Amino acid sequence: MIIDGTRIEPETTLTGDVVVVGAGPAGIVVALELAGKGFDVVLIESGSESFSQDVQSLSDAGELNPDLHAPMSIATRRQVGGASVIWGGRCVPYDPVDFDYRPHVSDARWPVSYDELTPYFQRACYWLVCGRPVFDAAMTDLLPRTIVPNFPEGDVQTTSLERWSLPTNFGKEYLQRFRDSSRVRLITGLTCTEIVCGSDGDRIDHLKCKTLAAKSVIVRANSYVLACGGLDTTRLLLASSRPNGQPVGNHSDHLGRWYMGHAEGVIANVHFSTPPRETVYDYVKDIDGVYVRHRISLAREFQHQSELPNIVAWLANPEVADPRHRSGALSFAYLVLSSPLGRLFSPDAQRLSLTGAKVPGAPYGPVQDHGSLRDHLFNVLRDPASTGRFIAGFGGQLLLRRRPRVPGFFVGSATNTYPLQYHGEHVPHRESRVTLTDIRDSLGMPRLAIDLRFSAQDFEGVVRAHRQWDDYLRRTGFGRLEYLFEDLEEAVAQRIGGGFHQIGTTRMSARPEDGVVDQDLAVHGISNLFVASSSTFVTSGQANSTFMIIVFAVRLAEHLRTLLRPRRVTPASAVIARPRE
Repeated sequence: MIIDGTRIEPETTLTGDVVVVGAGPAGIVVALELAGKGFDVVLIESGSESFSQDVQSLSDAGELNPDLHAPMSIATRRQVGGASVIWGGRCVPYDPVDFDYRPHVSDARWPVSYDELTPYFQRACYWLVCGRPVFDAAMTDLLPRTIVPNFPEGDVQTTSLERWSLPTNFGKEYLQRFRDSSRVRLITGLTCTEIVCGSDGDRIDHLKCKTLAAKSVIVRANSYVLACGGLDTTRLLLASSRPNGQPVGNHSDHLGRWYMGHAEGVIANVHFSTPPRETVYDYVKDIDGVYVRHRISLAREFQHQSELPNIVAWLANPEVADPRHRSGALSFAYLVLSSPLGRLFSPDAQRLSLTGAKVPGAPYGPVQDHGSLRDHLFNVLRDPASTGRFIAGFGGQLLLRRRPRVPGFFVGSATNTYPLQYHGEHVPHRESRVTLTDIRDSLGMPRLAIDLRFSAQDFEGVVRAHRQWDDYLRRTGFGRLEYLFEDLEEAVAQRIGGGFHQIGTTRMSARPEDGVVDQDLAVHGISNLFVASSSTFVTSGQANSTFMIIVFAVRLAEHLRTLLRPRRVTPASAVIARPRE
């Protein structure tokens, strides 16, 4: 059932077994998993099925460094589907090494193990529509095993795979389930503005919510799940108080701290000495009809031995905006993306970075010299064969909306030389944090001050990983790296930024004094409040957050199922709505 929150009568009280705040991927999964087990779920979403700039602006930060952090307007989405409306579709889990105790990365420990989470991988793949949970080419005979033939797997490995969702916009993919369900009520246009504790402070009594027109609604349940994105979840906790005046979840001064993203960019090209035609540089479709891509990684034991952060890399394109690549396909892509039609083909963050703009946290851009329109047109005309293949292949898929859709485009290199795009761990820093400002949004909630910080350890880790890759390629005779800058650490520092992967600000811990939530994602000291978000992750690893968010969401739904008994309630009777006129 989908209910327009703007049509609910003022001061109405909604009730359910479980209330979930936020209809992004995590919230949708928790809600539908529980509804499927007979629980009455109320799912609150600030936005609606379509985009609203007025609603989206509620997430805007009060303060941030625009050179280090992307605007919240392009990093988040207040809409049914959440960030899945604007994501690329990459699905990859954390690695076993991420859950190891690694004092060179952090003195914090995950309260869960990798082996505890793997049983939920298949279910996560189901929700993400990304095939089976095969993330290593060594586990199957149906894909090329390595990026180049006969690559000697050792300290450096190339069997690691990332899987790609269709991409799955959760808002569209699962909307009909909400329409058909009698167990879950999706309330759109309703924003949670405060979490209200009971008199003892150890349980949540209710949530205060408002429509954009400031109409108040109360929501009560046995359990509450916050799934409104990493920073907005943290903001809601900071803006809500326990009876002692302390922000909800800030019992040990960890709330809002340890904010992480990832380090990504290009500081080197990789040249392989193997036959160019045999290099797996592009996406490959697997037996499930899902696209996968090979990546270069470092072995678990080697990371410990060398005290390296977790980092991966893959073969990439030259900067699309720079016509010196001389590729007709890339220039055609640039012309389309930089035209008024570009918004139809790519989310804003990706489109802007690919066309040369500076977007903190994006692997491409800024490009100072875009060349002239004539330069790009000349590339298209001088390279008609590859341009035609690109238009017929990738372009045709986009226009025809075929699924699964190829996630992106890559051009092969006749010299077997490719930009090596890295995606690495952001080492936790206590002073990398978010706090509340005195600036308020249109509903009266204080906006965030975002102080994302990186350190020399982050820059140095990226460079040392590249040194190891280069050394291994040279020792085995399979190639080399060709560095693009003299001062590599400075190049990493100039590229680095974040905002798209919002990690760490409600970190999980075994002990209350070490974090915000426990191993079951319950806020320490509050038995019926849970967080389903990447903000609970202790470290950032090499993986973007989406896959593990869904893994933890499925696990949380299972945990709630064991805690609660579904009650029998007539959902329609729990809402008093204004009659349609």
